[in-house]
Amino acid sequence: MKDRKVLPSFKQSLGRITKPMAIGTRLWENARFVLADVPLNKKETKKILPWCMWLGPNPTATLFIVDYTKTSFTVPYHEAALLVHVRTPLGKGLHCPWMVVDDDTAMIYGREILGYPKKAADITFEENGKNITAGVTRRGVEVLRIESTSKAQQTPPPPVFDHKTFNVGGPLQFFSLVQPIWLFRPKEEITESYETDARITINDSEYDPIARLIDGEPFNTRMVVLDILRAKYYLPAGLAGGIWYVHSYYLRYR
Repeated sequence: MKDRKVLPSFKQSLGRITKPMAIGTRLWENARFVLADVPLNKKETKKILPWCMWLGPNPTATLFIVDYTKTSFTVPYHEAALLVHVRTPLGKGLHCPWMVVDDDTAMIYGREILGYPKKAADITFEENGKNITAGVTRRGVEVLRIESTSKAQQTPPPPVFDHKTFNVGGPLQFFSLVQPIWLFRPKEEITESYETDARITINDSEYDPIARLIDGEPFNTRMVVLDILRAKYYLPAGLAGGIWYVHSYYLRYR
């Protein structure tokens, strides 16, 4: 009779869990981004923000699609997101109301640990020299498409994730109508950053209605390559309640 494999011991399991988060580990390496800033509809965007966050005089968000070519915790995967630039009592930063991925491990980690509202989607990312074509399709609708050509190098490059980030959910989620807000700041190292010529298409979708938040043409389009190490800090920063939950439901849960 062949030896039957057994489940790992507690010590072995704990080692597997903590290894990707060890000091000095690069959680993501050679992450390849196409990004654009977009002007927001202030009235519509205010509906999806918790009470302790507000918009600046020129409401803006950053859209991106990324090819994560190497990670410490799962296989290579793709991701896309909308990051709203917010103001809070603890300073300016980013808040993510919409994010999609094509890997289940990344989806679980992102939602349960960092509060990113990740959903599954079909994401493509094709790179040919200076040209990148990337797209997001979900429930039969191409929600987002970016066609980018790199131009002048940016020196020094502006940050991508190295901002205060305020996300809802993550650890200590109580129940659907009351959720914690977490404050953290990722540590990144940018190796390449270029201005781009880009054509961006954003289509309305019942299940991913990001187009309803955007009011104007994209700007500050760029292509960035970076490594992400870990968060500089990770702290509770508030609560989000029932009104936020109702307005954010389609972006986060459908």
